[in-house]
Amino acid sequence: MSDERTAGLERRVEELRRVNERLGRELVAAEAGRRPALATPAARSVAKLVGERDGAQAELAELRPELEHLRRENPQLREEIERLRGGYLGFLRRARARLLNR
Repeated sequence: MSDERTAGLERRVEELRRVNERLGRELVAAEAGRRPALATPAARSVAKLVGERDGAQAELAELRPELEHLRRENPQLREEIERLRGGYLGFLRRARARLLNR
């Protein structure tokens, strides 16, 4: 669940960056020296996007330690799975599980 949340936040940050880039290109195309007709809504949109971006980055920063812990724990769990599945006892465990699933 944490990986999904982190991936979602990373996608959200990337989307906000693309929108920010697009807005910047539109402002340059509209000749930034001129006063835009809709300055207030544009400023609100930019402020809202900046706030969302900062919030997503803060949330992502909070999740990074947990993600790093899970990345370190993953190889250990894989080794434990291989240990439990391997050998004669692992064969017996799998055979018992197959019989119980019938």
